[in-house]
Amino acid sequence: MALPASAAGSGDTAVTLELTGGTLDITVPTLPVSLGIKPVTDSSASGPLGPVTVTDNRSADPAAWAASVSATPLQNGTHVLSASYDTGVVSSTGIPISQWTINTPVTLTPNPQQIVTLNPTWPGGGNNTATWDPTITATIPPNATAGTYSSVVTHSVI
Repeated sequence: MALPASAAGSGDTAVTLELTGGTLDITVPTLPVSLGIKPVTDSSASGPLGPVTVTDNRSADPAAWAASVSATPLQNGTHVLSASYDTGVVSSTGIPISQWTINTPVTLTPNPQQIVTLNPTWPGGGNNTATWDPTITATIPPNATAGTYSSVVTHSVI
């Protein structure tokens, strides 16, 4: 009786597959925004900045990111007004709104401040978007100087 044939040895071969995701982007209004023309006797001036949208196509898990805002001083020569930023309602797709942290209103400063943050422990991952239409409010103090005040608002996402 013959014995069955046996393997002379065995070997392993590793197989890998790399999947690449897309990008993390932010879109902001590109046209100048006016808060109007106000008398120096008013206490504030406000207006919408326009829609800000973060689009995350990285297909990452976790899909964590944070959006920040900063601004140059709202000034006319040496005269400066303080200004605040409020996101208002944030809408999202791909991830429940309960997984977002909204940190507004904030006083605008040259230092970036986180305003919208996706929970870094969100287990779902994947693509998502968040959109908000912020309001900028300038505070006009009683001793304000007449003139045109200007600032540049900068948004970023990481």
